[in-house]
Amino acid sequence: MSHPRKDDDAKPLQAVARVLDSRWMMALSVAAALVAIVWAIDQGLLSKRRQDAPGKAQAATVELLGVPNDAEVLLDGRRIENTRFGVAPGTRHLLEVTDADGRSWRQVFLADGSLSLVVELRTYFVEVEVSPTDRKPED
Repeated sequence: MSHPRKDDDAKPLQAVARVLDSRWMMALSVAAALVAIVWAIDQGLLSKRRQDAPGKAQAATVELLGVPNDAEVLLDGRRIENTRFGVAPGTRHLLEVTDADGRSWRQVFLADGSLSLVVELRTYFVEVEVSPTDRKPED
């Protein structure tokens, strides 16, 4: 029996090599596409998480200036200890400051970013004019 020539042996091997090369290229292309899809989905979910939780990473900073040491500071009706604090941006808040002498200050604000407020405590007087009447008491 005669053996096939060397040229004939090379042709089928080259064809097999081409098929294997194209399969590997196809597998790498599919893997790259899957990685790109997973990355895009992950980026979309991360940006959605950032939008859903604005108070954590994007809190608005408020600083109160001129608050006496003995003053009571209320934010939305709750006592706070610091004159610098963070709030959820885009929401309305009420600040109330009162000292031991009865002086007070109130401010409603909407913070988006950094905000500094100057506190000026004042005493508010109410004048009431009372005049006696000439009425005689009933017997």
